Amino acid sequence: MIIEHIPVGMLHTNCYLLKDEATGLLAVVDPGAQTEKIEKRVAELGGELSLILLTHGHFDHVLAAPALQRKTGARLWIHKADERFLAPEVAAKPGYIREEYTAPHVDGYLEDGMEIDLGQSRFTVYNTPGHSRGSCIFISDDVMFSGDTLFHECCGRCDLEGGSFDDMLSSLRRIAELPGNYRVLPGHDIPTSLDYERRSNPYMKEAMRR
Repeated sequence: MIIEHIPVGMLHTNCYLLKDEATGLLAVVDPGAQTEKIEKRVAELGGELSLILLTHGHFDHVLAAPALQRKTGARLWIHKADERFLAPEVAAKPGYIREEYTAPHVDGYLEDGMEIDLGQSRFTVYNTPGHSRGSCIFISDDVMFSGDTLFHECCGRCDLEGGSFDDMLSSLRRIAELPGNYRVLPGHDIPTSLDYERRSNPYMKEAMRR
């Protein structure tokens, strides 16, 4: 699977464009802004954009999703607990939105343990509340798309609607207990690895002590 990193928006959200090499099918994780920038990379990679996967519903991860969905017919997936964040009156934050936004159509709801196929590539979904109730991570082979749950030496903030520090620690402990190592591609900041975070992330280490 080819993975392209596309930083977008005023909050420098990490959007990821994924291509299943066997079939040419594409998926985008967290298209948070700058639709034209994402479309340009889709055209350069070639193939059909078939999936939009949202790690959670906060505006800086979803603002380009409606336009991409209209133009490509891609199916959009989000956890039901975060669906309300897609409403225009919630997502269209003054000062941050730079393009037209209408609520996208939700084609499927992410559930803990479910698997989603992109051609011959497969993503396993883990519901990891803490940053929001519907926060999820996606794992495919040795790569973890951690959204705003796990960052390099940090974790997502827990003081927004639906956030909970106790839930975050439970989610971080669950992630830490996954077997093996993963390349971690977060929703903001730099890539890391699960082994590194087990050793160095103070929030994950606190979670592991509980």
